[in-house]
Amino acid sequence: MPDILGQGEERQPHPWARRLAAIAAALLVAAVIAAHLPRHAHATRAAAPHRPSTTLPATGAAAVPDGVTGQTLPWDSSVRLPVAGTRPAWFWPATGRRETIGGLPPDGSGYQFTSIAGGWALQAGPGAQPGCPGCAGPPRPVYFLPDHAQSVTRVGLASAIAPAAVPGAVWLTSYPPDADPGNAVGTAREVSVTGTPIGPAVPLPAGYIIDQGTDRGLLLAPAVQHSGPPAYTLWDAAGSRPSSTFVGVVAASANAIAWAPTCDPVCRVQVLDLATGRRTIVTLPGSAANAAFSPDGDLLAIELSFYSGGDDGALATQLDVASVASGRLTVVPGTWASSDALVGFGWLAGGDSLIAELSFMTNVQVTSWRPGAARLAVAAVRPGQDSGSLVLG
Repeated sequence: MPDILGQGEERQPHPWARRLAAIAAALLVAAVIAAHLPRHAHATRAAAPHRPSTTLPATGAAAVPDGVTGQTLPWDSSVRLPVAGTRPAWFWPATGRRETIGGLPPDGSGYQFTSIAGGWALQAGPGAQPGCPGCAGPPRPVYFLPDHAQSVTRVGLASAIAPAAVPGAVWLTSYPPDADPGNAVGTAREVSVTGTPIGPAVPLPAGYIIDQGTDRGLLLAPAVQHSGPPAYTLWDAAGSRPSSTFVGVVAASANAIAWAPTCDPVCRVQVLDLATGRRTIVTLPGSAANAAFSPDGDLLAIELSFYSGGDDGALATQLDVASVASGRLTVVPGTWASSDALVGFGWLAGGDSLIAELSFMTNVQVTSWRPGAARLAVAAVRPGQDSGSLVLG
């Protein structure tokens, strides 16, 4: 296991860097599309990329301007999703019902959600800024929203928050307000969602922030982006285990890390089980842009990016789901889309359904897919009302 842990390969940037890259790619695609199509078209069918031994979806593709078409399933009327923003709320996609989450004072800068076991940690304001933990300012209140709860409870104060490996716990980190981002030393503490400290305060290595707490230590990301892909570090605060490096991390959980080496020439994702040291290699038909482990850790949802074979260089995207045990890959039906159509995706909290949001000029859709199902459940969301801040897992 030490050899496996110590040989993480090239990986994608930290989530904030991936988001910036995705935004840049989306803007590039939008410009290309606008040059060839009417200006009102928001998402168009991308040219078929070169995908050996792979057949493109024939129907129900989300690449058409009006979204997912063909035969679909209705949304479960009992399923609800959180909506972030200045007044966080629960939203029922099947009916459009909206209900404010209690216990949160209104905040003009809006609330950010961090998924943790059993619910979400909420904090007002932007949180730690990409590449600048010192820019987070003074610690701000952190709240916990349990799955399906009507209101939040206060946890404590922090400049930044991260999921803990222990169910019902979160890592709270504070930074000096005027520290140099590249050399800032954060002080982190693991606390329960009731605010009870679980262990002593831990000074983080200078220039790092916590991405995820794991069974084998803290997965740290560099606070400042340098040239080339950043190297994440699996760090044991007690010093009983050597640090391990992973480059190209696309997903992490309490007991697993997934990273995507550069496609050379085959694209793949590697998944490491931290408890057993077992490594699974998933061969991909495109490059992995992002990923998310299912709540039970058995599945890995992967956002794939494809370059078209046309002269316009348009990008396309699709969701696939891999078995962590076998590496077998399954295409999520109806998710083939232009790269700017996929807003986000994640697993339903406490469930086994994969949720995705697709945005088009005339339609915003939220889809739900249960592994093994032949069709998507689709619900339309009014653009501008709830679509911009849905929390998808």
